[in-house]
Amino acid sequence: MLYALQTVPGLGMLAWREAEQALSDGAGAHPPRLAGIRAVPGRDDIVLIDYQGGPKPLLGLRTVEDVFVVAARAFRVAADERGLRQIYAAVRSSENAGPALNAWRRASGARKGGGAFRVIARTVGRQQYLRRDVGRAVADAVRDGWPGPWRLVDEGEDLEIWATLVDQELLCALRLSDASMRQRGKLRHLPASLRPALAAAMVALTRPAPDDVFLDPMAGAGTLLVERAAVGPFAELHGGDINDEAVSAMRANLRGVGGRVVTSRWDARRLPLEDRSVDKVAVNLPFGKQIGDQAELPELYRDVLAEIARVLRPGGRLVALVEDAQLLEQARSGAARSLRPGPRHRVFVLGQPAVICEYTRVDGGR
Repeated sequence: MLYALQTVPGLGMLAWREAEQALSDGAGAHPPRLAGIRAVPGRDDIVLIDYQGGPKPLLGLRTVEDVFVVAARAFRVAADERGLRQIYAAVRSSENAGPALNAWRRASGARKGGGAFRVIARTVGRQQYLRRDVGRAVADAVRDGWPGPWRLVDEGEDLEIWATLVDQELLCALRLSDASMRQRGKLRHLPASLRPALAAAMVALTRPAPDDVFLDPMAGAGTLLVERAAVGPFAELHGGDINDEAVSAMRANLRGVGGRVVTSRWDARRLPLEDRSVDKVAVNLPFGKQIGDQAELPELYRDVLAEIARVLRPGGRLVALVEDAQLLEQARSGAARSLRPGPRHRVFVLGQPAVICEYTRVDGGR
């Protein structure tokens, strides 16, 4: 069975790593296989996984926003009107439609037979036809060829079909997840809050361990803290923000999290924590757009990095999200040389390019 995992642009490989670990049980079952990563620029990464198990474990992945099962696929789709006929034929006669519908029924609890469906079409490339033409070809194919009957609607659907045409390749997939996977039931949202899947990826890059003292010094609504708590045991969680509304939202979103969780109103440039008292730090630094002033970022980054370097233990890890990695590196070089740079991961945040930067605290001074 071919599944499609949809996530934040740039997180495709990190999502695959999580899926591979979650689905490889070591009990002799067929391990998952990466079948490819496709990009809808500025919108999503699509991770294609060949996996013989059911969809349930996929729905528990944290770095993924939506899970689909692929019902039809076509290659070398023409850019002119012939392409629409190819799409119709591929979807109508797909041998994968029946198994995909069975997987959808298991995931959704839907009854057998047809129902109401909606098509969401997306195109990447220079096709001579429009997105709505692709959607119409897929809808006609479903009604004409899939075991049904099926009725096309604009809303109130039982089944959501996503048809994504990336240049010459068509992926026609059935959505197995709902909005709760993307939003995680977050109680409160603030401007510049992280998407949970992005926060989960950042947490994973800190390499969580059960004895972690974990810190987010500019925690906002607390998304990084929530995702760290979801990973598994920890020793302590510390989060704070300079904004009263953020602290209130953070506390609301962390309500019900067990263990030692400390939330505070503080200035990240003067943390009330002891030297070398923290194992892992993840932080979404201001971009100077929704939050902060771009002219103040160089000094802010220097001061915050100096404090992070002070409270991190040698061997501790920092994962930071920024828009301008060069600006962050200048701040590190000037104020926190004990933070050794590691890999970088390019992502998109609300359509804007950004970078996740990894650092390890080495022994010595700041």
